[in-house]
Amino acid sequence: MADNEQHHEPPADLVMPGDGSTAPAPPPAPRQPTPITPDEVRQFQEFQRFQELMRQQAEQGFQPGTPPPPGHLHRWSPPPPKESLPKRLLKAAVGKVITGLVVLAILVLAGYFAIDYFFGEDHDQLPASQTGGGKATTNLIFETTPRNAVLKVYDDIAQGDAKSACSRFTDDGRAQFTKNMSQYGNTCAEIVTTIYRSIAANHMKSEYANPWIPGSAVPTKAGNSVSVSSCAMEVSGGPRLGLLTLSKIPHSESAGGGDAQWIVSGHESEPADCGGSTSTPPTS
Repeated sequence: MADNEQHHEPPADLVMPGDGSTAPAPPPAPRQPTPITPDEVRQFQEFQRFQELMRQQAEQGFQPGTPPPPGHLHRWSPPPPKESLPKRLLKAAVGKVITGLVVLAILVLAGYFAIDYFFGEDHDQLPASQTGGGKATTNLIFETTPRNAVLKVYDDIAQGDAKSACSRFTDDGRAQFTKNMSQYGNTCAEIVTTIYRSIAANHMKSEYANPWIPGSAVPTKAGNSVSVSSCAMEVSGGPRLGLLTLSKIPHSESAGGGDAQWIVSGHESEPADCGGSTSTPPTS
């Protein structure tokens, strides 16, 4: 071999075929995309809507992170500052003072009514200006027809309300009634109490409170005064009260031109049996 021939060795990184070395790895196969399920799409859409709702709330000033109930969006505002301890104590003291004043007023009123009820003036001794002078001078409500005025006297007696029953008479009417019905007591109140006890003992309060008064018993054209006879009525459970004369109370018409009120201005005795018709007298 000639001297000028040179021996060239292959580079170290050159792998010749057939030398027993490992072949290079093939490139990775392309990865197939994972299919998306409809449920994942729905969850993603809900997440997007939630983000959009939070963004809108932040823009409108609502408290972030606390979605309000549907249809009731409330604008968020910081909580009011807590009141100081002295201010809270002052409010509590004022509340207790107001409560005490209300209770005191109730007790005063209750005491006044109790004193008036137990120690008030006897209506038997009151002047006509207070017992029959019109609705402006008394708390008693008088009836606007003679018929109802008579019924109210019987009803008051059936309830044992001597104060109301005797107040439905003028001074003269009450004096005549007391004289003519003296077999039951010496005063109007005693007469009412005696009759009441009898009808209550016989369980006849309802019957005595509702006597039947036919239309013929009360004149249709009464004028300013009219008389109603107990003999023209049907009375059960107690005595008839005789003939009651009723008169209009002067100036008792209402401002709108309403009916006048009536009061018992006179009384006359009648036979107990009314010529054969009987009623149940009380026993004293």
